[in-house]
Amino acid sequence: MKPGYIYVLVHPSDPALVKVGRTTQKLERRIAQHNTDYAKIAGQIVKETGQKWELKEYIEVPDPVHAEAVFWGATGLTDIPYRGGVEVERMEWKTVQAGLNAAREAGVRPPQPTPDHVYVYTAWMRKRLAGRGITLVGHVRSKYGRSDFQCINGHAWRTVPANVAAGEGCPQCAVGEKDAEEIEQAAGSGFLCLMIHPEKPGLIKVELTLETLDRFYEGNDRDGWEVHRYRDVQEPALAEALIWDLLGRARPNDREPIRVDLNLAEQAFRDLIPEMHREIAAMERRRDRLHPTPSP
Repeated sequence: MKPGYIYVLVHPSDPALVKVGRTTQKLERRIAQHNTDYAKIAGQIVKETGQKWELKEYIEVPDPVHAEAVFWGATGLTDIPYRGGVEVERMEWKTVQAGLNAAREAGVRPPQPTPDHVYVYTAWMRKRLAGRGITLVGHVRSKYGRSDFQCINGHAWRTVPANVAAGEGCPQCAVGEKDAEEIEQAAGSGFLCLMIHPEKPGLIKVELTLETLDRFYEGNDRDGWEVHRYRDVQEPALAEALIWDLLGRARPNDREPIRVDLNLAEQAFRDLIPEMHREIAAMERRRDRLHPTPSP
């Protein structure tokens, strides 16, 4: 988060016309952009009138994004920050001043809790780094974004987590390079399958496999049972416990077929991943409290 400015520009062609904005740049540079970018409404007004926007007032703020939102909230104009994409407004100066006063007192945005999916991705990554001599620094916010890593030799780099999960090691010393299939096997993820039988309506089976689905299909004599739905599960034991909770049934011995309405079973499988993510996130939060994640 960089400090910056909330600024108000006025235009000589109309005393009530103002352009309110935020920037972390030098004000002179930002004003020059408004006066020369003819693709934007502010620039079109300059082109049509031959008159440039002028700086009326500005305030320094520690969090420009938050301050701008507070400004518009204080004006009573509910579409923030612009109404229908319009970047200039006609406003009485007392309205502008109310917005500036509010923005001046806005401070910084309150800290937001880390979303569940970040903890889920982080847990996913840690399992795939186990035993490889690579440490995740910070959290994983997207498998295909960028995260920070460090190897046991002290080399630090920033890269796409999915690539490291697929076997890439340290770009300087190659520590941690590994076969992708070995990584997945070591991670211990699996598939939870909802099975149905064409000759046994009303009965279902729930099967858990740590194999790939292809191998599960090929290597099992299922006696006519077919995979109706499946879920890729990061924590197989947790997933199996949760699915029986969602079904409202105790797990049968030897995973025998049970009589459950298929619609109920399908809904349980739809609800499984969100429930599992909440549980994984809760476990990761507890882990972070005991062993804080190093920051990049």
